[in-house]
Amino acid sequence: MGDAAVRLLEVGRGEPLPGELRRRVDLLHYVEKVKPIVEDVRRRGYEAVREYTLRFDGVDVEDPRVPREVLEEAYAALPERLRWALRVAASALRRFHYSTRPPSETWVPGARLRLLPVRRVGAYAPGGAHPYPSTVLHTVIPARAAGAGRVVVATPPRRGGGDVPVSGLMLAAAYVAGADMVYAVGGAQAVAALAYGAGPVERVDKVVGPGNPYVQAAKLLVSGDVGVDMVAGPTELAVVADESAEAEAVALDMLAEAEHGPLSVAALFTGSRRLAEEVAALLEKRAVGGLGMLYVVVAADTGEALRLADEMAAEHLVLYLGGELREEALRGDLAAGVVAAGVPPALLDYAYGPSHVLPTGGAARWRGGLCVYDFLRPIAYVDDSLVGRELLEASIVLAEAEGFGFHAESLRHRLRRLEESGEAGEEGGGRDGV
Repeated sequence: MGDAAVRLLEVGRGEPLPGELRRRVDLLHYVEKVKPIVEDVRRRGYEAVREYTLRFDGVDVEDPRVPREVLEEAYAALPERLRWALRVAASALRRFHYSTRPPSETWVPGARLRLLPVRRVGAYAPGGAHPYPSTVLHTVIPARAAGAGRVVVATPPRRGGGDVPVSGLMLAAAYVAGADMVYAVGGAQAVAALAYGAGPVERVDKVVGPGNPYVQAAKLLVSGDVGVDMVAGPTELAVVADESAEAEAVALDMLAEAEHGPLSVAALFTGSRRLAEEVAALLEKRAVGGLGMLYVVVAADTGEALRLADEMAAEHLVLYLGGELREEALRGDLAAGVVAAGVPPALLDYAYGPSHVLPTGGAARWRGGLCVYDFLRPIAYVDDSLVGRELLEASIVLAEAEGFGFHAESLRHRLRRLEESGEAGEEGGGRDGV
């Protein structure tokens, strides 16, 4: 018998999602702990970063910079099987992200919208007890696909790492992904260093990537001074399955995502009591300590199962549905960071294409996973070809209604100049340099 908790629930037609599946991480506690660190790094720069790195990671890093030539050396030193795996995963990610790049410019008369890349990106990749090279690939590659000018990676140093205190696997992943530099800095101090600059750590324009609650709290704190992708919490998985699903595949998907830690959650929603009981039995048998919470929810039917999963708005939504049900679900509007039809989430974590940096805590209701759009700045460029009487007079009326006298006066001045020049038609003004 496993050690992890498995809960079997039943939800009637039209009943709300059980409260324990409405998850949101409260970061206020972590913000209070992290705020002094962020402010100290902002004030004292790398001196503070070095002190916190020694305190929290047990490593004194005099210079955190690992240049690209060292990344290449780390890649060359890996066994060929690992180099091959990194190349395959990177190729799948590039194929997806480069294919999603939108046109760099759209226009209507008088205005253009230009999508310009973020110039400097800092990707945070957790290191901890285990290296996570997949996170390096899943953050750097979409930034590169968007055309970001400089992309660096920050990851915690390891004790006993010698001259380069970062896992060779992480360095190799950074090389394959196309990173310019790796910084051997982790935690809240890394986020602050990227946001404000700290000696050898250059300031960036946007910080992205997953991390523990301290890292997420730091991203929240610096978000007024630098861009961030999202404030993410523990892993979430929702599976919607019908009678056609294989119980073992469903159970293994749930166990895989619950493996991300005790705060993670994996839930099955199904209208099949037989499948629910089979999956619950497999989970009870296979689950071990250290996993997240596992829920098996029996709904009135598959439509109700989909409704409940949509309410959960989980990071991952996996569909094991047969025939027309599958197609209807894929055509529908389901709230999730990523919707996968029959694709195991463990494959999405590594090498299928979309980034595994995904919204949690219900944030999938307003955003999706990390992608090229996170690294693009939509900037409007306008000219004066449409400046004419109608637009000016309408704007004067609105300015007066809002109580902005100088707005109205500025617009009246322009209208008078157009009338004097004889160009105050309904549309179009002169390109007269006024």
